[in-house]
Amino acid sequence: MGEWFETIADVEATPEEADHLGAEVLSWLVEQGIVMAEPTDCILGNRGHRPGPNYAAATVEPWDDLHEFATNGFRVVTGQSVFYSMGVVQVACPHCKAVVVDDQDQDSWSDFSPVIDEWYMGGSGVHACRHCGKPVGINEWGWSPPWGFGYLGFEFWNWPTLDPGFVAAVSYRLGHRTVRPYGKL
Repeated sequence: MGEWFETIADVEATPEEADHLGAEVLSWLVEQGIVMAEPTDCILGNRGHRPGPNYAAATVEPWDDLHEFATNGFRVVTGQSVFYSMGVVQVACPHCKAVVVDDQDQDSWSDFSPVIDEWYMGGSGVHACRHCGKPVGINEWGWSPPWGFGYLGFEFWNWPTLDPGFVAAVSYRLGHRTVRPYGKL
């Protein structure tokens, strides 16, 4: 069957503010009854927060049996992280719209993956588009499906699809742009 995840990744939070913002959003989710306050063993390899009595307010279409799943938690992720979707179909330049990574062309990925490595090692993650020459930050590329690079994310394991209004409310609380990576293990 596999495990499904969806992440709200804050691509603008600084390392210094990630812990505070993560705690603030968690507190708000607990107050709203979307997640439970006490962490439990409800996500893979970590402790997380089970769905609360009002979890449906965060989803497009709630599932009656979500509370019965062993893996059904929410987790705040802080620290430098690559918030990935399973696979990359394309990465496109936001300026000229040229596709710089295409899942049909493995060589294009090998040209681009050093940008991720450089960002992860503490670099800027800015890379010039090989088509138009304009510099592009790692979170500015058009990732399909979405990927995010940053210091704060919110993972939902085996939840129904998150409601866009809920995601917008989280982004508003953060005061930052977010992206929604997802996948199935």
